[in-house]
Amino acid sequence: MSVTEVPAPPAPSFVSPALLPPEQPQLQDEDGFDALYKSEMRRVTLFLMRTGASVYEAADAAHEAFLTLLPDKWRSLEHPGAWLRTVAYRNYLRQATVRTQPTDPVPDRAGGTCPVDLVLLTEEQTRVLEALAQLSPAEREAMAWNLDGFSHEETARALGKKPDAVRQAYVRARKRLISFLGLKKGAESGE
Repeated sequence: MSVTEVPAPPAPSFVSPALLPPEQPQLQDEDGFDALYKSEMRRVTLFLMRTGASVYEAADAAHEAFLTLLPDKWRSLEHPGAWLRTVAYRNYLRQATVRTQPTDPVPDRAGGTCPVDLVLLTEEQTRVLEALAQLSPAEREAMAWNLDGFSHEETARALGKKPDAVRQAYVRARKRLISFLGLKKGAESGE
């Protein structure tokens, strides 16, 4: 047996179900998913809004992405934040071709909180979203990933693109945003 091989577990012997302890609820797993939802739902929704989605489209697409993680998929993800953004963005693109306006209100989550209520935008954030809407889709996408703290390499890996393509789209987006938002002073010096 080599160092990397793990010995096979012994064959299970029969144990009467009456002797087994009662099953306990998986509170740790549920708490883990709840923590993931609480930490990422608002961020993914804002990410989608940066790519051009309305608040309702963003919330709907983000919810769909979270639903695909249930019941067990969320435990096996190495980079859940990037995975959620990728799937949610695809959900948004798919729904954008189907409907132009939301027809149903966004349902409340169990516990009485709706993710749309969590997305309260300041005047400055609204101004930035309006400026982002003037960018090309590739520029919006690169900027949205960057604003969420992902490097060009991480973004490229998540999108299946080359890092140079993501970097170029980001640089073009940054220059255009500086112009749109009137941030000429000192902003053009760095990446």
